Amino acid sequence: MLHAAKIVLLPVVGGAIVAFGLARMTPSAFAYTVALVLLAWGVIDVWDGTAGLESGIDKRGRSIYTGKPARRLSVAKTIFGAASLALGAAGLILIG
Repeated sequence: MLHAAKIVLLPVVGGAIVAFGLARMTPSAFAYTVALVLLAWGVIDVWDGTAGLESGIDKRGRSIYTGKPARRLSVAKTIFGAASLALGAAGLILIG
């Protein structure tokens, strides 16, 4: 379910890139769109990572990890999700 939310956001980013490339979107609107998508992906990754840390189970593609490998993947998801949140928030602050 979480991965479906990320996949739904891909056309948003693709559309923003095309619109920016065709000069139909201002740089500030493009930065705003990218910052919002980074925030959304960050929330999803932090949520998925903390759930994996709590349960000790992580699903990646068609593989299910348990125990120590799952905790390592969950820590990585949480760290990268937090970095994405920070980058998205910084982008919104700089734009605003």
